[in-house]
Formats: sequence, structure tokens, C-alpha cells
Amino acid sequence: MGMQANNRRKIHTAGALALVGVTLLSVLLAVRLPPGDVPAQAQDGDVTPTPTPTPLPPPLIELNEDVIKRATVYLMQTYQNQGQPIISCVGSGTLISTDGLILTNAHTAVSSERCRSDRVVVAITVRLDEPPVPTYTAEVVEISQGLDLAVMRINGYLDGRPIEPGSLALPFVELGDSNEVNLDDTITIVGYPDLGNSPVELTRGTVTGFTAEARAGDRAWMRTGAVIPGTMTGGGAYNRDGKLIGIPTIAPTQVGGQPADCRVLQDTNLDGRADQNDACVPVGGFISALRPSRAARGLVRAATLGIRQGPDMTSTVLPPPEGEPSFSRLFFATRVNEAGVPANVVGSAPAGITSLYLFFDYHNMVNGMIYELRVTVDDTTEAIYGLPPATWSGGRSGMWYIGSSNIPWKNGVYFFRLFIEGREVASRSIVIGGGPTAEPGFSDIVFGLLDRDSGMLVGTSYVLPEGAAIQARFNYRNMVQGTPWTYIWYYEGRELARSQEVWTLDAQGTHVITAEAEFLPGRYRLELGVNNILSATADFVVAGGAEGARPVIFTDFRFTTQQPGGSGTIQPARSEFPSGIQSLVVFFNWRLLAPGTPWTWRWLIDGDMLIEVTEPWDAATDGENYFVSLESLQTLPDGTYTLEVSINNVPLASVSARVGLGQLPVGVFASGEGVQMLGRITDAATGQGIPGALFIVLRPEYSVEDFTWTQSQVLGTSLADSQGYFQIPVLLPRGTTTAPLLYSVLVRAEGYIPVSADGIRVVEDTPSPVEINVELNRG
Repeated sequence: MGMQANNRRKIHTAGALALVGVTLLSVLLAVRLPPGDVPAQAQDGDVTPTPTPTPLPPPLIELNEDVIKRATVYLMQTYQNQGQPIISCVGSGTLISTDGLILTNAHTAVSSERCRSDRVVVAITVRLDEPPVPTYTAEVVEISQGLDLAVMRINGYLDGRPIEPGSLALPFVELGDSNEVNLDDTITIVGYPDLGNSPVELTRGTVTGFTAEARAGDRAWMRTGAVIPGTMTGGGAYNRDGKLIGIPTIAPTQVGGQPADCRVLQDTNLDGRADQNDACVPVGGFISALRPSRAARGLVRAATLGIRQGPDMTSTVLPPPEGEPSFSRLFFATRVNEAGVPANVVGSAPAGITSLYLFFDYHNMVNGMIYELRVTVDDTTEAIYGLPPATWSGGRSGMWYIGSSNIPWKNGVYFFRLFIEGREVASRSIVIGGGPTAEPGFSDIVFGLLDRDSGMLVGTSYVLPEGAAIQARFNYRNMVQGTPWTYIWYYEGRELARSQEVWTLDAQGTHVITAEAEFLPGRYRLELGVNNILSATADFVVAGGAEGARPVIFTDFRFTTQQPGGSGTIQPARSEFPSGIQSLVVFFNWRLLAPGTPWTWRWLIDGDMLIEVTEPWDAATDGENYFVSLESLQTLPDGTYTLEVSINNVPLASVSARVGLGQLPVGVFASGEGVQMLGRITDAATGQGIPGALFIVLRPEYSVEDFTWTQSQVLGTSLADSQGYFQIPVLLPRGTTTAPLLYSVLVRAEGYIPVSADGIRVVEDTPSPVEINVELNRG
């Protein structure tokens, strides 16, 4: 049995495959496989080539549409009130593994002040033309409240019965690479359009731009003009290949402390009426922003591997900030460097610019708060330049930015308004248009240490060791001798030194200034002004001792499997561990790191991101045996584990250890490296599709004769839709030419004679998808 791409062959040979209950004359199996993939006995049959070439296939998104819809779930956060389940919040989600992992928004997955819940109900699509059916419950296994992303796992049925491991075989989708998405690409968004009364829907649109955000870079968000209802938050956006490349995201907004768009669903106060006195379910506004799938890869990888962040030395919850959250010191830049520092400061911009960033200071913020940027151009709202309600991820205090690059910024008067929890807290305007100006100014500040011997700037960075003299180098342009200019140094928000001078140098070039002081550990800032107007600014951190011009902050890293606590001695350091360990702990020493300094640590496995945390340093300035850890409920998989530490996007340390073989087992993740199996099941007499027909693919180690209707023998199943089309949700692993994998299939439908077949060969060069079309006879 076989078929070349775009060359269908019909098999009419009895005995070509092992069949149950019917001869080959009663079933047509047309499979897209390369030449030579036909079982030997089938190659002797009557093969009739199609006389004309088959047209190019449609985009895979169209072939995968039914599976994508079935992999999209409806999530309801619920709580009990006098024995009655009350729905507090709703959203969509996407199955990303056959055993029930769901990718969604964090605000849809965890209980909060806005969305009270004691369990999350998962409703699935049973029939594509009907609303979802509540079926399961789920729990959070990985979460990033700052990114507003979470991975949940289906853990039980609604009646309280647990899910037995390995018993689920659900349709799922594969994560794509959102970095390959380009402006004007066509995308398909899938989710539930209302409060559970309608079937899953899809809408198509294009990528209209990318929004930048501090720490996440120029692709923190993808933007689209597609019409996406708020209840699709947490659902999926797909490329033409049918891979998940974005998560539609909008957080519930508030006005005056109340949800801005809210619907009453139930009698929550149990007074016999559902009215304005009852709690309502927020539905959000229309969605225009998508979190790229790349932001979720670490969470998904950790959830798939069963790995989670373990304890660390200061993993206690910080008390809430005392003051009101606020934004201040707003300014614009047209360039941002790799460290996330504004390269310039502009008060206006010429026509034709393609990048603009709004910078601001923030204080008393908490990750998970809702913030928003609204932008008007000539008094008309322009959503593409703003940011819809999103969860905060920057920590308590610092400098942040939102903006975009590689999109046209049209001429006009722009007005930027920032909101925290629905309350406007700051605003700033800028004019774009006209030709470039010759205004004097400074740009591109970088810091370093003064080399006493050469008098030169060395060790340029934004993290510097403790010392007595720091230099700042910057560019200047269009300067006129006699122009007043200013530089101000700050330490932890307090002015440290100021100098007002008159310009005496050339019109353009590079200049260096020196600050002579005792630079203690902490956060610093330099502001440069021309004519009392801010012209350039940059922040830096002083930490650690000097090794040449390089800061040495974190030292003496040691890997162990010992969970901290107790009075025992720390195990000896190791870099290799046997398979089967349950946790991995890294101890290290530190020096001259001020409490409150934001630092980042991330775990990688085999070079791929696993977990990343940015938080304020919450230990003493100097010390020993700080620790971070990974743990698993069972055992950590074999692999090479790496811990990276950085401050201000400046890498400071990287250490690795091997567990077992030092690499992940093959086939851990659902991947496009497998082969998709799909097709259609029809009535042999009428040619009409058979809705609800069951198609089963067995694991390659089992034949039809071996099959005892045990779940462990099944690789994947699919029910045909209203037109008879099916798609197996699990990708078929590939074999090799020398060791091919042979798959067996069974087809069942009520009122029809069942059929089955062995010997479907899948190797490394088997094209995907494999298409199998089956005709069934009435029994």
C-alpha cells in the first residue's frame, strides 16, 4: 500500500493487508507514503496512476482545523457557595499534550481577588457544532504571573474521580516558533466567543506589528487587527502550518474598582434572582495582543518534564509595598540597546520613524497587577501603538519601557496615557512629523572604570565593581560652544552629585566624564541635560569586587542533591550525577550585592530555557551558601542542567552539571518530527462521510492480532467529524530505513463492517501528513 506525494495509487489486490471482517475489495486505503513504503504483497497489485497531477495541498492550518478546534478548551474558575458552584471567571485554553497539559493565561488559571476559585473546570468540544461540555478539572503545574501564562494539567473528572496516569489520549497542538512570524503574516485565532453558549470559533487576521517591553525585547507581544472577543483570552493563534505561535491575552480591566465589562450569569447571593446584586463574570474587551509562544516554551518544557522551581534561600513572600503604585519620569527614545537602556532621549521625532519607546520609572508595583497604555493620534485611538490591559512583570521599582520597532509611526500628535488597575497615573505627549532637526544632544551612555595608568575607560558595562572612580562615555552631536549642559549622578534615587557646565568642545564626537566618589553597592543613574532639558540617561549597578575591570559577585558554585535545611553538612560539590535523582541544588557565595538590586537566574536543560526568575536581592550584602534548586515529583530526567545568573541583562555566571547520560531522552516532547495521520471515512455505497466513526492507531510494537482493546496498546484515536474527516492528535514517531516503524490501524462505525490493517511504514523521510481514506460497507 503506498502513494507518492501528488500521485495517488489505488490498490485492488486481495490479501494485500491483514483485514478483519472484510476483504480489501470493500475498503480503499490511500496513504501518502514515499515509493517503497508499500508492504511487499501489496506492490503486486493493480496500480492505476492518476492521469493528472494533484493540485498543491491547502495550508496545513486548513487540514488541521478540526484537531485545533478539538484541542481548544473552555476554562471556568469556580467556587462553592452553600453547596452551589459559582463561576467567577472564564477563558480559553489549548491542549499541548495528549495526556492533558493545557496552555492558558495565568489570570484564568489561579484564584485572585478578581477571580475567586477553588477549582478550574475544563469543558471540551465533543461535537464541533455544539457548545463545550464540562468534563474535567485541572490544576496549575507551571506559572508566570508576570507573563500572564500558565500550564495546567487535567487531574480529574467533575465527579471527583482522579485521572489515571496514561489513560488520556486527547487531541493536542504543537508549539511553533513565534520568532519566525513576520509582519503581515496570516494567522488564525481559535477560542470560545462567549460565556460557554457557543461552539469553538476561529477568526483570521494578519500580524500588524510587534510591541516591545522591558526585559522581553522587541517581540514581547504580537499585534493583530483580527476581531477577538475577550473570552478567547488564553486560547491559541496559529500560523499557516497549524502550529501554535501566540496566546491571545487580555487581563480583566477595572474602572473605579469594578470590572469594566462584566456579565451576570448566576444567582450568586442565593436570593432567588440573577440581577445587578449578584457577582458578575468579567469578559474583557476585544483582544489585540498575543503573547508569543516563545515566551511559554520554558513553562511548557518544565511541565512536560515534570520539573518545577524548588526552594531558594529567600523564597519567602515579600510583604506588600507600603505606598501607592505609581509611574513617573516619562520620556521617549527612538533606540534601545541590548541591555535595555535608552540610547537617546527625544522630545519630538521626524516623519518616517519606525521605532519609538516610552520609558518611565515605577514604584510600589507588584507582579500580577494590571497596567495599560492607551495611545491617541490627533485625538483618535490607535491601539497598535499602545498595550491593552496586561499583567505587570517588572517587580517593585525600576525603569521600564513599552514601544515598538519596524512599524511605521505616522505623523501626528501622540498622547500616551498609563493606567494601573484602571486608574490613570501618568501621561506624556510627543509630535511626530517634519524633517530631521539639528537640535544639540547626547546619546549612547556607557559606563566603565578609570584605568589610573592609561587614563582610559575600561570594563564598559552596566554592572561595575565597587570602586572609587567611575567614568561615563557618551556621544554628542550638534553642540555649540557656550551651550549650558548638566550632568547629575544618583544613588538609589537620591542625588549624589551635580555639575552645571558650559560646552567647550567640538560640535560632535565622544566625551568622557568622571565621578570620583566611594561607589557603594547599589543602583545608580546618570542624567545628561542640554539647556536644562533631559538629553540622555542610563542606569547601572555597582556590585562585587574587581577582577581587573570585571565585577566578581557570585563565586564558588557547587551542585548537590541535598535539599537545604537541618544541621547537616553540605554535600561535596559534584558536576555529574546518576540517573534517578529527585532534585538538583546549587550553592554559591556572594559579595557586595545590595539588598533590593534586581537579579535574574535561569535554569536551562540541554541549552534550552526551563525556568527564569527576576527578583530583588533579598539577602545580606555579603554571604555564603545562597542556594537555588530544581525538583521533580518523581525523578529529574537525564540532561545537562545549566544555571545562569545576570544583572541588568549582563551575564555574570554560568555553571553546568550532568545528570545520567547528560541529554534528554529522544521523544520527550510532542514535535513536528513525527508524522501526522489524517483522512476521511466514508460510506462505500453513497460516498458520504460517516460522522462519529472511530479510527485507532496502535503503538508500533502491536499488530491488529495483538490488540486486546487495552489503552496502553493505543498510540492515538480520532472520531470523524460531521463530514467523516479525522485526524490523529498524536504524531507518529519515525523509524529509520534500516529499522522502520510499522503501524496498525482499526476503523469502527456503528452499523458498518469493521476493518483493520497492518504494515503502515514510517521512516525518517516519510512525508507528513499520511492520508488514509477508508470506505466502509454496511453490516
